[in-house]
Amino acid sequence: MNIDDPIIAAIEAHRRACAETRAAFEHQRSVENQLVAEARVPAGEAENDSQWIAASAAAGGALAVQDDLAVKLLETQPTTIAGAAALLTYYADVVTTTPSDVAFPELDGRPSESRSVDEPSRDFGYFIVRNVAAALTNMAPAGEAIEEHVADELSIGPADCVLADAVG
Repeated sequence: MNIDDPIIAAIEAHRRACAETRAAFEHQRSVENQLVAEARVPAGEAENDSQWIAASAAAGGALAVQDDLAVKLLETQPTTIAGAAALLTYYADVVTTTPSDVAFPELDGRPSESRSVDEPSRDFGYFIVRNVAAALTNMAPAGEAIEEHVADELSIGPADCVLADAVG
């Protein structure tokens, strides 16, 4: 794989951040369990202890870094087909092993995209696919431009996919 593609570094940074976030939340849970087991605090009141507060702050900080690095996956456009494939594969692997809302943030308007009030919100995967589509469009040789389609212009809908699955 071409390690010169900037998306590879973005994927690896997010992967490391996910591991660090998981470890920080495990540490927070361990601190809470220890406080309750030692009967230093009653169950449900561990969050008032200074050790728990510190562990919670560390977990929150790790999650903020993870979320920022997840947004970098949307802002960093793959420059190679291998990079585009790596981004799609990484996203698919993560969401099959982890709830997507744990690994990827709710976007709250990020990345900045104008939307009407009537437009449905988009999940993180939607923006991953849009990033890869834009990258592939930019990689297309001159004269072979890829025509962009808006989802509403496509002739196939979700019901067509169900029918195709039943037929196939």
